[in-house]
Amino acid sequence: MADAGRKQPAKSPPRRANVTKGGQIHVIKVGTSTLLTNDENGAQQANLSNIARLIEVIAALRKKGDHVILVSSGAVGMGCLKLGLKERPQNLGGKQAMAAAGQSRLMRLYEDLFRVVNLQVAQLLIVREDFSDKLRFRAVRSTIDELIRLGVVPIVNENDSLAAPHLSNFGDNDTMAAMTAALVEADWLFLATDVHFLYTANPKTDPSAKPIYVVKDVASLQIAGLEASSSQWGTGGMATKLIAASIAVCAGVHCGLVNGAEPERIGQLIAGNREGGTHFEARLSPDVIGEGMHGRWILALPLAGRVSIGPAGYNSVLRGNNLLFRDVLTASGNFEPDQAVALVSEGKEVARALLRSSCASIADALKKRADAQPSDKLGLKDFTSELRAAGVFLDAYRSWRQGSHRGAKGEMTGEKIKQLGEQKGVEENEGSSSVSEVVAWASDIILTSVGAMNEAEKVMSSTHSNKRGRSASPDALERKSSKVNTA
Repeated sequence: MADAGRKQPAKSPPRRANVTKGGQIHVIKVGTSTLLTNDENGAQQANLSNIARLIEVIAALRKKGDHVILVSSGAVGMGCLKLGLKERPQNLGGKQAMAAAGQSRLMRLYEDLFRVVNLQVAQLLIVREDFSDKLRFRAVRSTIDELIRLGVVPIVNENDSLAAPHLSNFGDNDTMAAMTAALVEADWLFLATDVHFLYTANPKTDPSAKPIYVVKDVASLQIAGLEASSSQWGTGGMATKLIAASIAVCAGVHCGLVNGAEPERIGQLIAGNREGGTHFEARLSPDVIGEGMHGRWILALPLAGRVSIGPAGYNSVLRGNNLLFRDVLTASGNFEPDQAVALVSEGKEVARALLRSSCASIADALKKRADAQPSDKLGLKDFTSELRAAGVFLDAYRSWRQGSHRGAKGEMTGEKIKQLGEQKGVEENEGSSSVSEVVAWASDIILTSVGAMNEAEKVMSSTHSNKRGRSASPDALERKSSKVNTA
């Protein structure tokens, strides 16, 4: 692998430089279809040849001074082989049992084969909650950092025997690989699959499908026929890989989709050879740059819902301002306060954010807002909100005008206006107990769409600024003061 065309890191932060000593970090995710194969009788067995070739590729990268983190599925499949099951269990307890039985077999296989190339490995069994909790998030990164310093190859897998909620979607290991890549500030994430490239359509059913060599914006892809895994032992699919790629690229990580049956393609992509597979180009979100580890943590959080925002809200996100409730259109999911959601504008995800309110409270407030909206059969715009924002209290003004028509003597004196203002403030405070006016602090919003990043750059250019404004949350100063210890 020649270094001439070698794709350079999107960044070289001081923390990571102290860990890698100049080498790049590659996260390689392999699934059950890469680890298992059929024998001449159609029975499943470990694909020793394929695994050995993968390990040789990893050894070559280590010899060059690079570091590799292997994210491996396959515990359930290996457990089925170990216990002689002909089919993958469908019930939760059966999957957990197979994962417990198969994980030791899988690690023993890796231990033996890596020992042949003089490399040591270490096992990390993690669950989504290790990413959801920031302290555990830091602990995982600290452990991986130390293993890299020691020259050990970390092998990461989901703790399937205990992570009950996640066994129903085993494809999440693709997402976990992307989370790990964002966590360690990797240069490349490689997702092994059973095809050479991402195609314009399903190549197994559409002979006119053409390979896609480079993807600059995952959100712009329009591909029909994205199905789940065709393997009876795995549950991942191309759709989960595109989700993983979208997480990685906005964290500044190049993503490669490669054929797991030909692991040598990994080296080709690193060297700049487009025949190696589909390359999803990295585009580091400006908010990850601005928020550091906090931004990477938000990207690594599991999404608990979606919030649709209007044009004004989208403009606020582009400018790096807080997201206000008035700019929220809809909310879906079952999220609670401080959980991550996708911010959607015109049907497309543009950012991810930690929300200060729950889905239920936002939905309830949206319903109340809709019920309170005056209906205008003439189609005329209602200026109530604008007038209130300007300090004009329309309801009281109407009452005063109606009273004067009846001959009542009254004036909107300064004292009267002051009383109305105080009353309005009390009403607003009473009505804001369930939903905060600020739905998400700007420092808790991370742009994920390449299109949104481009528009944000235009906004910066138009304001002659080289930095997006960031309305800080109350704990932003505390977080920044501790950044020296966590970055």
